[in-house]
Order: sequence, then C-alpha cells, then structure tokens
Amino acid sequence: MTDATLVIGGLALRLDGSTSVATVMALPGMRTFVLRTAATPRLHFEFDATPDMSAIRELHHFEVLDGAAECLFGVDADGVYHYRFGDSREVRFDPRRPDEAAITVMGNPCLLRFAMWLAYCMTGVAHGRLPIHSSVVICDGRAVMCLGESGTGKSTHTRLWLDNIPGTHLLNDDSPIMAVRREGPAEVYGSPWSGKTHCYRQEHYPVAALLRLEQKNENTIRPLSTLEAFAALQPSCPPAMAHDERCLDMVVRFVGHAIGGAPSYHLGCLPNAAAARLSHTTIYGNL
Repeated sequence: MTDATLVIGGLALRLDGSTSVATVMALPGMRTFVLRTAATPRLHFEFDATPDMSAIRELHHFEVLDGAAECLFGVDADGVYHYRFGDSREVRFDPRRPDEAAITVMGNPCLLRFAMWLAYCMTGVAHGRLPIHSSVVICDGRAVMCLGESGTGKSTHTRLWLDNIPGTHLLNDDSPIMAVRREGPAEVYGSPWSGKTHCYRQEHYPVAALLRLEQKNENTIRPLSTLEAFAALQPSCPPAMAHDERCLDMVVRFVGHAIGGAPSYHLGCLPNAAAARLSHTTIYGNL
C-alpha cells in the first residue's frame, strides 16, 4: 500500500509514500478513519520524503514515547518548521503550504504514529482543528472534555462517569480532535491517537463542557471566568507550538474560539462516584 485517504477531525487527509503508509495503516485503530465516501482531501502528508537537514534554530527539545526517543523542534532560515528525531528522521512543515507536511520516519511504527500526530497539529490548526490532551466522555449526545496534566485523574474521572452515569461512552482517552468556528458551539472528534486506551471512534459531538480537574480532599465544582478558561485549555494544546510566536498566535486564536463555544468548569475532586455525579449534574443541569 502506497497511499490511503482518511478522515480525521472531519478533514479528509491523503497519505502518500513508498513503504510507510502500509505501516501506518496497520497501526491499531487507523482503519477506523478510512474515507468511506467520495471527498476531496483537504490535507496531504507525504511519507518517506527526502529529508531536509538544513540548519535550524532550536525552539524546543523534548522526550517522546515515554523517553524512548528525543525530538528537536526548530525552524530554518526559510521559516520551515522541523521536528527532528536523530540525524535523518523528521516531520517538516512549510507555512507557505499550510495543508501539507513531509514525514521521513521509517522503521518504527510508534514513532510514525507520533510523527503523523505532529503533522496533523501543524496542518489542522489553520482549519480550526487541534488535538487536545484530554479524556472525553459522551452523555446524551454531548461531550465532556476532561482536562489536566498527566496524572491528574482524567481517565479515572471519565471511567467514573462510565460506571455511574447511565448511557455514557468513551470517545477518546488521550488526544481527541477539537473543532472550533468563529461562532457556534465547539465540537470534538474521535481520533487515531488515544494513548494506552485503545478507543478509536469515528464520531463527533458538540462539547457540553470543558472540565479542568484538580485532585482535592473534597468534591467541589465552579464555573471558570474567561481568563481562567483560557488558562485551563491552553496547556492541553500541543506543547511544542507554544515555543514559537507564529504557532502560538494560531493556538491562542483557536483557544479563544474554543472557550467561546463551550462552558468551562473547575472540578476539585476525589476519585469517587460522587465526583462524577456532581460534575454530571452541574454540567447537564446548566445546558
């Protein structure tokens, strides 16, 4: 297989490459997002592209795959962004061609999945789509996006909804795609990136609420002000993009539309059923 077309976040995405496309399509959950009807691709990812190892100005350096690999994020003299893994593997994005990305990452399926996620972050934001680090539960045809740093209890809280709130199901447990517009409600889509929980759903729903979690010794919930809502959501956006002014501008605009399209709450909580019932009653009682 040298090409495929997927639909991720409501955008048709064309994949081309000599060998890596087959590896990508064999990853768990990826075939859930294969395009089933005729549509013109909005995005294009070229796999196995010739690497461009131009000199770059470093913007950010971070570990990926639980520390198994390192990534250098930088920009070259022409304004092209590079995510580099070692000497010959990279994801390349040229803002002058905002719907395209080149991916040169071979031989490591997990790294290929992550490279594709990076490419989607860079190309999707111009279309009002961005992966958000969150766990998302669906109830009554609407989505609750649980936000917070790793270890905050996002997955635990959504699981408590599943166990205690009838008619709920999980949409994604790590990196769903949030979609925003200048006006109207925000939406959230399932994605092929769901962390250690294999939950891959080709579904999308309006966002009932953004729920910022904090571990506490009692259960409390309150609505967030606009500034607090911004501060709750922005850290859950792709982190490397915050290290470049052009990328950060796009993220800031995205977050502004997102918090205008969905109410936001802070939940101080224990890992118990009462916390799930409190957040459910508050969010759905205010719709």
